[in-house]
Amino acid sequence: MAFSSLFLLNKQYDMLEKIDPDLWEAIVNDPYHKINYENLLIHNPAEIRKEEMNISLQTEPPLLPELLSVENIYIPSSDHSENIRLRVYKPKGKEYLPVFLYFHGGAFIYGTPEQYDFLFFKLAIDSKAVIVSVDYRLAPEHPFPAGMKDGYDALLWLSDFADQIGGDKHFIMIGGSSAGATIAASITHLARDQGKTHIQHQYLLYPPMSTHLETPSMHELANAPMQTRKAAEWMWKHYLQHNLTLPPLYSVPLLSKKFNDLPPATLIVCEADPLKDEGKEYAQHLKKAGVEVSLLEIKGAVHAFDFFPCPLSDAFYTKQVELFNQILYPEQ
Repeated sequence: MAFSSLFLLNKQYDMLEKIDPDLWEAIVNDPYHKINYENLLIHNPAEIRKEEMNISLQTEPPLLPELLSVENIYIPSSDHSENIRLRVYKPKGKEYLPVFLYFHGGAFIYGTPEQYDFLFFKLAIDSKAVIVSVDYRLAPEHPFPAGMKDGYDALLWLSDFADQIGGDKHFIMIGGSSAGATIAASITHLARDQGKTHIQHQYLLYPPMSTHLETPSMHELANAPMQTRKAAEWMWKHYLQHNLTLPPLYSVPLLSKKFNDLPPATLIVCEADPLKDEGKEYAQHLKKAGVEVSLLEIKGAVHAFDFFPCPLSDAFYTKQVELFNQILYPEQ
């Protein structure tokens, strides 16, 4: 065996050694693991949505708790004829609750709000918050800035009408996972510059933050499960398209030249995720600009680990509820 091949095998083994074994077992046994995400991302990204939908139709949906109401509402869009769908999770019998404006993951290309029902059915109740998940437009059919514009429209709507869904328009936290976290971070920069509304906090789970893809973790973990360097490269190509060489303002958060006056932030990164150093760099930029930041690295975790049922995900959920209560109800 060539030395280079042996070296790569050793690196792969070292990476797998870092991953929590129960998490890895859950990933391998998950039906979505059969989808060849990287290959489809390169050659046929829209096919990912079809394959995910086929699996979801064969999966038993989570039971809706009696204490929770869930509804889809539609709000006007600022730049296209169709309305924007918001999926709203609200604890019953409560009003003027803090609002968590959320953006699902999926490489800017796939994913739906419903994929997070299993999480938000519990989290909305345990955190005593109204969770609003945006069904934003997806690339490559709708490249940047379409998804961000949908999210910003949702933010402005909540700033005026959150009371219509039992929320407090004066307390809006924004966040997301993976590419959704990127969109959330972009919106914080846009909202700061527009000055039309105020975001109380940004909550970012394992976000892709740079098109450069040259951090140590991006090279060391280039072939990590759930997120590879190649997938990150194509994700940005589909999202930015002809603007990839010179990304537009707000599209790539880590390339911003201004980090001051942004909301306090919580950033979650994963030990075995090539994106982790980008998240850490973003946290450092915020700190240098005087923004309050809490940075957590989940040991043994890969990208999107919290989608897979295992003790590590359970422990993180408990930690997440604790974080939400600290952010949303700081005086208690």
